[in-house]
Amino acid sequence: MPSLHPGLPGTKEAYGLSLVREGGRVILPPQAIAHYGLVEGDVALLITTHRGEGGFAISRQQTAARSVFAPYMAQVPALDTVIWAKDKAYALTKFSDGGISLTPEMLEAYHIQPGQKLMIVKSTTVVMSCTPAEIWAEKFAQRGMALEVANIQKLELY
Repeated sequence: MPSLHPGLPGTKEAYGLSLVREGGRVILPPQAIAHYGLVEGDVALLITTHRGEGGFAISRQQTAARSVFAPYMAQVPALDTVIWAKDKAYALTKFSDGGISLTPEMLEAYHIQPGQKLMIVKSTTVVMSCTPAEIWAEKFAQRGMALEVANIQKLELY
């Protein structure tokens, strides 16, 4: 997994970029799939990341069930349904064929659109982050991190 600033501890490690396709399909990088243990047919929990920003965090249902997300996940009544709790959107969806499919309701809840590139980042042991690459580029640029901004463009696209 490439670091966005090799040799500098604590910098974000990114698995790659995922294009949000028409119809909401998002293919995840194979290394991210392996690291988080997603397998064909798994149910995945999607969670709002930072307030006011686009994107989501994703976790296997089994992993999320043993985390702080369990009470919120239990409130989701069905697959592909978004619920709101404490100003965060939660949804469950199927993982299949290397990715997930986001409904129009999910796209709206997570403030993402077809055509956007999501940077898939190692976040915690529970979730990976799927945030629009332009948000990361803007944050890095504000901090004078030009190398990291340039390295986003070098990530493999899925």
